[in-house]
Amino acid sequence: MGLGSSLNMAISGLRSTQVGLNIISQNVANADSPGYIRRTVSTVETQGGYTTSSNVQRLLDKIVQHQLWQETAGAAYTSTRANAMSKVDELFGAPGSSTALDSVYNAFTGALQALEDDPSSYTNRTAVLDRANELANRLNGLSKGVQDLRRQAESGIASGVEQVNNLLDSLTSVNAKIVGSPNDASSASLRDQRDRIVAELSQYMDIRTSEDGRGSLSIVTTSGTQIFDGRPAVTFSFDEHQNIGPESQWSANPAQRGVGTITMRSATSGGAIDAIASKVFKSGEIAANIELRDKTLVQAQAQLDEIAAQMSSALSDREVAGTPVTAGAATGFDLDLTGLQSGNTITLDYKIQPNGETRRFTFVRVESGASLPLPASAGGDAKNTVVGIDFSGDVAAQIQAAVGTGFTVANTGTGISILDDGAGNTRDVLGLTAHPTATGLNGSAELPFFVDGGRNNAAYTGSFEGGSQAAGFAGRIKVNPALIADRSKLVQIDPTTPQGDDTRPSLLLDRLTQGQRSFTRATGLDGSSATSTGTITSFVQRVVSSTGQAVEAAQRLDEGQQVALATVQSRFQESSQVNVDQEMSMLIELQNAYAANARIISTVKEMMDMLMRI
Repeated sequence: MGLGSSLNMAISGLRSTQVGLNIISQNVANADSPGYIRRTVSTVETQGGYTTSSNVQRLLDKIVQHQLWQETAGAAYTSTRANAMSKVDELFGAPGSSTALDSVYNAFTGALQALEDDPSSYTNRTAVLDRANELANRLNGLSKGVQDLRRQAESGIASGVEQVNNLLDSLTSVNAKIVGSPNDASSASLRDQRDRIVAELSQYMDIRTSEDGRGSLSIVTTSGTQIFDGRPAVTFSFDEHQNIGPESQWSANPAQRGVGTITMRSATSGGAIDAIASKVFKSGEIAANIELRDKTLVQAQAQLDEIAAQMSSALSDREVAGTPVTAGAATGFDLDLTGLQSGNTITLDYKIQPNGETRRFTFVRVESGASLPLPASAGGDAKNTVVGIDFSGDVAAQIQAAVGTGFTVANTGTGISILDDGAGNTRDVLGLTAHPTATGLNGSAELPFFVDGGRNNAAYTGSFEGGSQAAGFAGRIKVNPALIADRSKLVQIDPTTPQGDDTRPSLLLDRLTQGQRSFTRATGLDGSSATSTGTITSFVQRVVSSTGQAVEAAQRLDEGQQVALATVQSRFQESSQVNVDQEMSMLIELQNAYAANARIISTVKEMMDMLMRI
């Protein structure tokens, strides 16, 4: 090997070593910098031993990095839900605490018990109304709190969508620089910057990434939607709604939607789709806020509304049983429909033969066909078919169409008659009952104890005119002002009722604590979508208990997800984080290499000087 070749090899070695020293300097300086990936230098040598290039490479495990982004989305989802559920827990209060819903409810029924024991006591009457006011106010506050959380979720979706668009725009410029840059230290810094943007993006939505031969990035969601391919493939927008109430629900139909939705518009075709309807977001902060706004908190509101509605109906609705009738072999009942108001119900209990299975039809009065069909929240289950009946039309004909050929339905002046099929023996009518609402304080033991403060203090009837009266009723329920003005009506059914009569107090207490009620499937207790039965007292306890269980489940899920995230973060850092001791060891090696190459250059120089003197 000639002196010239030796000199060139030593010079190229010095250059390569200098690059390595610079990289070690960067590694040590950024050892504690978030998102910095450790660098190393790889050299390419020719056959003659020359170092022609020194490529800067980042040391990371891409598979683990992709897992890290997936776990980041999961952790953002669980933590968002857990934080919101902890606020729900604060709203409802710890079971048994003085402010907990079940405690306030029990204080009300306890006051009724005292009034039953001594109906003539003015103090007991006052205590009943005071406790009832506290209960109504507690339901009002809980309803407001739940809707405030829904509005926070709406705002969270809006800010998340805005941030996603900003991050996609930021990726565009960084990605273009990476594609046009050589594989040197500046390119490694750009890749770090791009990874930090992707990591932040993964907090808002679930993503998967890939990289082509040029180093350009492509991003798709786990649902398969491409959102970035060197530049944003789509643009997201969100029509945030400022005024959100219990009746504000998400719907794929814009005319029925009362909250915002995310629109995803293609950057190439310009076509737009509803990203929520298409289930684009499956994890991350945005998905959590969508679930909170449209499911979790909606269900919490439904449970509160059910408590308010059931209490009101239990204290104000009378039960009018049908009169048994026969027509040949057919048997059934005549039922007087006088007093039924919009939202009041008629129940038909029957048995299917020959297996003997019992079922029910529930007919709901509406005043016009404009209120039909009934909303899904009014639906029953496989054993209870709920049907809206337009009382401005032929009632018997509509009921006949609903029940089918196993029954015969006819109008009878102020009522209807329903008979089974007699000799056909496919149906047996077991009972026919109307449930009209008492609107005054006199005439029956039932009374409108609670009224709808948002509808001019009207009695609660469960009306569907102009929307469901049950929706948001927990936020509007109040004690009847007429009852507060005349507390004697807690006892007196009419002017002749003795002051010490316990008929009305006993009925009120029994309806709340002993009477069996049917609760709608919209409440979703225990994850069930079927109609359930029980007392109002037990239902209140179940609501408080299920809320606590849901909070605990959300917290446990978040704790588990945070552990999973920490585990992947640890694995990722093992390969990508700077180890200063390791860098110092590499520094010594490079310093020795630098000294060796410098010694070669010095030796070559001495030999060339000697040759020149010959």
